[in-house]
Amino acid sequence: NMPKVKAKPAKVRPPKLSRQYLRDQQWVFDHTPELVEKYPNEWIAVHNGEVIATGEKAFDAWHRADELGLGQPFLFLVEKGVHVY
Repeated sequence: NMPKVKAKPAKVRPPKLSRQYLRDQQWVFDHTPELVEKYPNEWIAVHNGEVIATGEKAFDAWHRADELGLGQPFLFLVEKGVHVY
């Protein structure tokens, strides 16, 4: 029989979010009603309190934002109405 080896699970930490990312997150929450009217059911990428890209899928918005080279945008699905998942 082989002896049992107890390995400690590796600690996985998520990447640290930048202050800008957190400010953009707050900006989205503060402006959600107007975003719902302008970008219903679209993904948006926000940087410095400005919508810099949109898309039907998160990847589309992220890819368009990434092409601008501005760093880590805040991605958000602007949902309008009732959605069942």
